[in-house]
Amino acid sequence: MKTCLLWFRNNLRLSDNLPVYHAYQHYDQVIPVYLYPTQYAEHPSGNFPWGEHKQTFVTQSVASLSLLIEVHGSSLLVDENEGTIVERLCALVAMYEVDAIVGPTEPACNEQMEELALDQWAAERNIETNWFEERTLFEQHQLPFELADLPQSFTPFRKKLEKYSQPAAALPEPSLTPSPVLSAPWTPIAHASLDERSAHPYQGGIRAAWDRLDHYLWDTEHITTYKETRNGMLGADFSSKFSAFLAIGCISTREIYAEIKRFEHQITSNESTYWLYFELLWREYFQWIARKHGRDLFLQGGLQPTKPKKNFRNKHFEMWKNGTTGDPLVDANMIELAATGFMSNRGRQNVASYLVHDLHLDWRYGAAWFEAMLVDHDPASNYGNWLYIAGVGNDPRPFRKFNTSFQAERYDPKGEYVNTWLD
Repeated sequence: MKTCLLWFRNNLRLSDNLPVYHAYQHYDQVIPVYLYPTQYAEHPSGNFPWGEHKQTFVTQSVASLSLLIEVHGSSLLVDENEGTIVERLCALVAMYEVDAIVGPTEPACNEQMEELALDQWAAERNIETNWFEERTLFEQHQLPFELADLPQSFTPFRKKLEKYSQPAAALPEPSLTPSPVLSAPWTPIAHASLDERSAHPYQGGIRAAWDRLDHYLWDTEHITTYKETRNGMLGADFSSKFSAFLAIGCISTREIYAEIKRFEHQITSNESTYWLYFELLWREYFQWIARKHGRDLFLQGGLQPTKPKKNFRNKHFEMWKNGTTGDPLVDANMIELAATGFMSNRGRQNVASYLVHDLHLDWRYGAAWFEAMLVDHDPASNYGNWLYIAGVGNDPRPFRKFNTSFQAERYDPKGEYVNTWLD
């Protein structure tokens, strides 16, 4: 009888989840496990602890998965012990004497290093390791180019995918077998209160993800005006708000893609419905950029050979972080982030530009702060976008500065957003 440890990482669902599907198809016994990651974001001078909203959203999502696994007759082992992910996972493998580790592969370098370390440790003990792609619309073998030949800018990447590739159908939930390990009762504590001004008033979890998808597409048909409203900053429905659920895998990109296509077939197809798919392709691009470039994604010089001048003034960074720069648009967005764990895409571009081009600070400090605070933090998208603003990404125009006064006049002409958060 073969037993595997099924490791959940940022894939907190059962449907369209290749490692889950593989585990229950190929092993007699499956032990589902989730290990809480170390809750800090690394940056050049230390670590930022996770914000309470990010902690709460992750905890709610793990609780949702745990409940669903119980409904299917199994149980999720939740590990909150001290130590590195690799140390703790190896201890569980040894404790339960399993034959294999099955899990999702991640694109960013730290997670790739975890997989490599586990491969080496397991190989010495004749334990199998199996890593499966589940984070992207396309698997690597579906790409119409080798990873080494990944286009250097988004447009040719998108055009080649649209011409030569088609996302595979989403996988159904597998039938689960009972876990041989009786996990201790786990009672999650959601400790962040909801700010009534929040544009992201959502709990984490599988059901919440599908409720949001149903609301944005079928209940309100807001998807049909997405392209016109996506630069908004106030309210829940100016954009899809799928990103947090995608970041930790409460729903998959292929499931969202399938619903968009079904909506287009049954209701209507227009530029806005396409544009939501367009944004999924941007996310896709960043995932493959992260996998191709590895550690370079997190270096000051990014993907460019020239290294920018180091600069850090703690006083200026604290002003930016706390929303006390004196720039109304920047401060309102940073206060929203602290109060809710969310910020609009328009806001992110402006505050990132301000840190890099007005305060002349190392972009990595801003990226690390976003990593700690954002409920929808995804390493590939977050660091990829920061590289872009800093001019050290794939499209290396050296000076991508946003005029925050002009941006406020264009996107918040009546001052409603700024007044909401600065009052």
